[in-house]
This record gives sequence, structure tokens and C-alpha cells, in this order.
Amino acid sequence: MATLHENTLNFNKKMTVTNTGGNLSTDAGLVLVKEFLHSIGFEQLMEKELHFQDSRLSPTHSNETILEQLIFQLIAGYDTDASANILRH
Repeated sequence: MATLHENTLNFNKKMTVTNTGGNLSTDAGLVLVKEFLHSIGFEQLMEKELHFQDSRLSPTHSNETILEQLIFQLIAGYDTDASANILRH
């Protein structure tokens, strides 16, 4: 199994993930999931393939961002968390 020592993230060049041997929490591991999704062009795929009927007048968060948040919640094991629902309003 490979160990991550340091990695600059492509989705945010100002952010660096460093692990000097300690365990990553589930939430910290989501940064690596975000990096993976970015590397496969997931954001562009969502924008191209997903079409939402959205009647919100001035949304703060896009539907794609809300879906991404929901995916992160499911991966992290927070399947009963309502945070993605809160972002809709």
C-alpha cells in the first residue's frame, strides 16, 4: 500500500495534503476523493450530462455542487445527514 507524504491538489493549487504517518480521518480522506473526481473530469461530466429542473430564484449553490456534497456524505458514511438538503435553500 502506498503512503501519501505530500501532494498538491489540482482542483486547488493553494492546498497541499501532507501525511507524516498518522491516520487520516474519513473527512480528511474526502479531500483525496475530491482530487480523484477532479482528475477524471467529474465536474464537467455532471454539467454536460445532468439537467435539473430548478425553480429557485437566486440559488447560492448549484445543483451540481449539492449533488457532489451528497456523494461526499455517502462516501464518508453520513447517509442520514441532511446537509445537502440544507444547501438547497
